[in-house]
Amino acid sequence: MVALYVTSMEAAGKTALCAGIGRKLLDRGLKVGFFMPVQISEEDSTDGNNEDTAFIKKILDLKESDEQLAPVRLSQGELWRSLTTEVADFTGNMRQIYRKISKGRDIVIMEGLGNLDVDKVSTLACYMIAEAVEAKVIIALRYSSTLDMSKIAHIGEKLGQPMGIVINFVPNSRIEQLRLQLAGLFDKAGIKVLGILPEVRSLLGVTVGEMIEILDGEVLTPADNADEIVENVMLGAMTPDSGAIYFGRKENKAAVIHGDRADMQLAALETSTKCLVLTNNVKPLPAVMSQAQDKHVPIIMVKQDSSAAVTSIEEALSKANFKNPRKLETFGNILDRYFDFEALYSELGLKA
Repeated sequence: MVALYVTSMEAAGKTALCAGIGRKLLDRGLKVGFFMPVQISEEDSTDGNNEDTAFIKKILDLKESDEQLAPVRLSQGELWRSLTTEVADFTGNMRQIYRKISKGRDIVIMEGLGNLDVDKVSTLACYMIAEAVEAKVIIALRYSSTLDMSKIAHIGEKLGQPMGIVINFVPNSRIEQLRLQLAGLFDKAGIKVLGILPEVRSLLGVTVGEMIEILDGEVLTPADNADEIVENVMLGAMTPDSGAIYFGRKENKAAVIHGDRADMQLAALETSTKCLVLTNNVKPLPAVMSQAQDKHVPIIMVKQDSSAAVTSIEEALSKANFKNPRKLETFGNILDRYFDFEALYSELGLKA
């Protein structure tokens, strides 16, 4: 039995990494368990999102209840007290939960809190939980040109059983350069670079169905493609180019256009558009409705003006998650190509 603890320094796709690795291990015939050791209960914390456990539960075909998969939910203050003054109780509880989840399993994947080395509570929780169950640790990182590799090495040295890092959302033009830069850098800390994963636009998008919920608008044509992924947003504005040339610059987009600009709406429908967002609560002309229906493009009419609608969509895109089967399939293909599963199996004591 082996425990694998996945943490991150910021939003870096750790839920998708847990799901992707877990799915690959299942495909090898291994019995895989999963749980989130601790969730932060503050309303503004994304770590307490029950959607993550429901998503993992479905992907890994787990029979445990949501409460069993996410058994401990504390405020940040409560967690700090548990980590500093109730240490024996906290670590003992973690071991007990782990023993229950691991029964009959070959491996248990644990999704830890984010904010490693960002806030002291999450950082201490990571160190203590990993040590309590003697877990191997993967740190998921979001690519930035300012990533502090010396800090990452220092974190690895402090972890009881470090294993590796995965750097996500790396521009294709930087992958090889980053690979050379990291070669041998973490040997002293015992950390392997398990993956340098490219930035893929479809993984950063939201579905048409999510877009409808985000905008809280009226859907005027059937949303048959609610699972299609919106990767970009374009504002239909006055432009020296023709509408078709302008909208042709980006694919798989939401086109945000004032409700009375039928010319721009029709132009957007001639290009790769996943949905039309018509602003100012103005209904489109019948010709636009007919064209959208023929092309199976939903029209969403909203009360906001164009600027407010674009802001809402861009905010949603910045918070896009991987909890979508199509995204997970894409991410699985990325792991196959860019993730070092041989190193993972070796560290976990599995045959490649």
